[in-house]
Amino acid sequence: MHLSINELSALLIVLFTFITTAANILLWITTRQTVTILMEQVQHQIASTYSQAQSQIIDGHRELFLGILNNPSLLENFTKANDLDPSTWELEKIAEFLINQVLIGYLNFTNGIISQSHFEGFKRDARNVFAYQSVRQHWQRVKVVHADNFRRFVEMELLCDSVKSA
Repeated sequence: MHLSINELSALLIVLFTFITTAANILLWITTRQTVTILMEQVQHQIASTYSQAQSQIIDGHRELFLGILNNPSLLENFTKANDLDPSTWELEKIAEFLINQVLIGYLNFTNGIISQSHFEGFKRDARNVFAYQSVRQHWQRVKVVHADNFRRFVEMELLCDSVKSA
C-alpha cells in the first residue's frame, strides 16, 4: 500500500485537524471548569465581605451603646433626655446585642461561611438566647426591621422550639 505524496499530505492534515480539535475541546472543558471555580470563589468572597460588613455594623452599634452604658453620667443624660428608664433601656440593648449576634451567625451560614454541622450547634445556642423573656419581648418590637429570611428563621427554627421546650 503506497500512498502518494498528496494522499499522505491529506492524511496528515486530517490527523492534525483531529488532534487540534481534540486539544481545543479539552482546553475548552478545562477553561470552563476553571471559570466555574473562579466564579464560586468570587461568590464566596462577596458573601464573606457581606458577612464582615454586617458584623462591623453590628460591632459599631455595640461599641456605641456600650460606651453609653459604661458611662454613668452619659447614660443618665441620654435616658433622661429621651424619657427612658435606664434599667429597661439597658435590658433592651442587651437583648438587641444578643439578637444581632444570632443575626451574624445566621448570615455567616447563609453566606456559606460556616458549615451545616457548625450551624446546628449554633442553632442550639441561638434557641437558648431566644428562651430569655427579655430577648423574646425585644424581638417582637424589632422583628419588622429584619429581613424576611432572618425573621422566618427566628420564628420557625428558634421560637417554635423554645416555646415547645418551655
